[in-house]
Amino acid sequence: MRNFAKQYIRIFILPAVLSAVFFLLATSAEAARLYMTPLKGSYQPGDTFGVDVRIDSEGECVNVVDAKISFPKGAVRPVDFSRGESILTLWIETPALAPVTDTISFSGGIPGGYCGRAGGDPGISNVLGRIIFSVPGFSVGVAPVGIAHIDFLETSKVLLNDGLGTEAKLQREGSAFTISTTPSTTTTNEWVDAVRSDTTPPEPFVVEVQQNPLAFGGKHFIVFSTTDKQTGLDHYEVSEVDRYGNTPNSERPALWKTVQSPYVLSDQEIKSVIRVKAVDKAGNERVVEYVPDGYGLMPKPKPASVNQGILLGVGAGVLLLGLIIFLVRRKKRTRETTPPPPENIAG
Repeated sequence: MRNFAKQYIRIFILPAVLSAVFFLLATSAEAARLYMTPLKGSYQPGDTFGVDVRIDSEGECVNVVDAKISFPKGAVRPVDFSRGESILTLWIETPALAPVTDTISFSGGIPGGYCGRAGGDPGISNVLGRIIFSVPGFSVGVAPVGIAHIDFLETSKVLLNDGLGTEAKLQREGSAFTISTTPSTTTTNEWVDAVRSDTTPPEPFVVEVQQNPLAFGGKHFIVFSTTDKQTGLDHYEVSEVDRYGNTPNSERPALWKTVQSPYVLSDQEIKSVIRVKAVDKAGNERVVEYVPDGYGLMPKPKPASVNQGILLGVGAGVLLLGLIIFLVRRKKRTRETTPPPPENIAG
């Protein structure tokens, strides 16, 4: 009987246990979890609130996140996306809010990988981004939604930092919010409060001038990037300024224009100052300059003003009048000093 028990354990129980252990180890070694915070809450028409999209790498290192998120149409509306605290530093697809299809999508990477803690951060940092939702007023003919489910779509992906682009086994956990059908006299606006309290400009950064025969036809371009830890970056602006304070190769004053990195320079001779402005969601700005070697501002050549033109004209007229008077007097004086011709005496 004892031998039978040993054989039973060896043949049936032990393989089952080993298989289970192997399965658990394999699952834990390749798993990742996308989730949201807060998981739940209660809001009413007119409220605005934020939902943080987060990742738990489960002890593994990942380097790419491709997130697709759905939300119920009519219950909530995405109005903004903040990348202020995101661990994603290389954006493959910038956040796209698509109210028509009721989806939100973004894709980004972490060069060097993310293993549960961002470099230089003493604590756990796992925010991928913050979605700002508003609760619209209810319309006639649209049925009110009691519970608004915000979920990750099955097409969402996380890739391991293994050099092979291996897709991690993914767990997805969304949020559910109770939407009241009765407006209140007071509303919650978490995003407006965050914007008002943000007085810190984006982080310092540098502007690099680069040239690559395989990019932009070999033209010079600049690259730049920064972050904003509060409300997140809104956009970048660039201004190229020549020695006279104008736009290169023109007589127009240098202006700012909204751009993205990389940006192809107008001045391919790199003789102008390059200014890059980073603007966050609250309107705070940080401006960084790239000054080429030997650059120096020169005063603009000032065109003659109307008063100067009048003075020059009057001066020229006075000189001309003086010259005429001088010539007339000289001619008259010559006549007075010239003796009359001798008279002929008939013999």
